[in-house]
Order: sequence, then C-alpha cells, then structure tokens
Amino acid sequence: MKFSFAGATDRGKVRKKNEDCFVAKRLGDDEYLFIVADGMGGHLAGEIASSLACKIVEEFLTKKTGERPLLKLLEAFEWANQEILREGKKSASTMGMGTTLTTLYLKNSKAYIAHVGDSRVYMIKEGRILKLTKDHSLVEKLLMEGSISAREAKNHPKKNILYESVGVLGEIHPQLVGPLDIEGNEIFVLCSDGLNLHLSDEEIKEIAEKGEAEDAVKTMIKTANERGGKDNITAIIVKGDMMKQISVEEQEEARSRWDWLTLAFVVLIYISFLLGGLLIQKKAESFIIRPPSSLSVK
Repeated sequence: MKFSFAGATDRGKVRKKNEDCFVAKRLGDDEYLFIVADGMGGHLAGEIASSLACKIVEEFLTKKTGERPLLKLLEAFEWANQEILREGKKSASTMGMGTTLTTLYLKNSKAYIAHVGDSRVYMIKEGRILKLTKDHSLVEKLLMEGSISAREAKNHPKKNILYESVGVLGEIHPQLVGPLDIEGNEIFVLCSDGLNLHLSDEEIKEIAEKGEAEDAVKTMIKTANERGGKDNITAIIVKGDMMKQISVEEQEEARSRWDWLTLAFVVLIYISFLLGGLLIQKKAESFIIRPPSSLSVK
C-alpha cells in the first residue's frame, strides 16, 4: 500500500525559536515512519530534546523493524527517554528538558501509534475525523474526569501542563495504539499543539481532505499563523493512494457520463433537424399549385 505525505514546521509568530521537530519518511516497501516532537525547557534545551527524540526513534525503527512493531516502538521510546534524561544532566542549561513524542508507523496495511504528551494523531476516513491519541495534559485529565467542560478546557490557564513527557522522569508510560487495519482511503494528520491551538478538528479535516498533502500542510500552518501563531507549529499529512484512485475513478465516471450526455445531445439535435426538415418540406408543399390531373404538361 502506497502513501503520499508531506510535513513542515514553523516558529510561529510569538516564540523566538522553534523547538518542534518532525520526521516524515518512507523506510521501505509498504513501510513508513512519521514523528512529531514538541520540546520544552529553557534556552536551547527544548530544541535539543525534540531533535534527540526524533533521531533516536528514527534510528531505532530503521535498524530494528520486525514483526512486533508496538514492542519496537515502546523500546524506542524508553531508549529516547533515558538518552534525553542523561543528556539533560550534563549541564544546568539542559537540566529538566523534555519533549512530547508522537509516532505513527505504517507497515503491511497496518497502523501503529506510540504517544507521550499533547501532540496528536488524527485519522480522517469517510468524511469523519477521529483523534487517535490522548493528550497527557492536566486539562485533558480534568476534562475526562468531568471536572471541567470542553469550553473551559479550551482556554484553561494550565492547558500547557503535561503529566507525561519524554526525558523528564526515569519512567514513561506511552499510549500504544494498534494494529489498526488500513485500507488506503485514510488520511492521517500528526501535529504539535501549536496547530490544534488555532484550528478545530473539523477545520483540520476540511483542509486535509483538499488537494495534495504538501498544499494542505502549507494551508494549515498559514491559517494557524494568521490566527496568532502563539506557539511553534508542526504538521504532517499522510494520504493513502486510494484517495487518488477514488478521485481518478470519479473523474472517469464523470467523463463517461459526459460522453453519454454528449452523444444523446447530438442524437437529439440530429432528430430535431430531421423533424424540422420534414415540417419545412410539408409546409413548402402546401404552397405549390399543382395542375389538374386531366391536363398533361409538355
């Protein structure tokens, strides 16, 4: 199964540097890896943490793919957690640095997800959008418990507080999803919270469904920046080739319908001309003065 994809990251309009990192890569036949990491920490620490997380997971999955993808993803996340934790202890400027880490791995018509933090993976299928990951944030926890409403959660003052992140504590508890059967007519969207801060799920769906993945990514980031760009913005869009195939089939069907309509129109015009000709001939004949049948004409 083939997928087209595109990804981009942007500093936004407020932050002085970009601490987001992403990977969008085809690893082999029917094998793809997508990662979004949103770093946190003072100075350059967030940038270091997110870059290190992406590098470690990419290297791990590239070298150690196998028949148990979720186990491999879990091992990769644990390795990234220990390496970032170790790196953070090397200096005061990197102490306590961490990152969100969200990974989508596609292989043999199956999807696997490992996730820590509040970056997200969405799946769009048959006109519906589904958030496949759970935000590991204090606000999401309060929302799930029913302590606050969805409206309160949107503008909550503690919305950036995470209770799970990579590289901060000795243990992590990633959310693991899969295997999910995929048919090739799905669209996946991975993003940092800088995107969904400014775009609703429905807006993300509408943009992702239109045109090529690269154009949709650009539109998402542009829209987020136009609405304030309060955080770093990262987006990856992955489209199954069945989306294109459906489009081509629809075009062929429309073309076929047009051909039949054209033929019917031509036939109708032809019949109209025939009928019109007969009527004209009949009317003309009514004006002809015919000689009596008893007379002969030389």
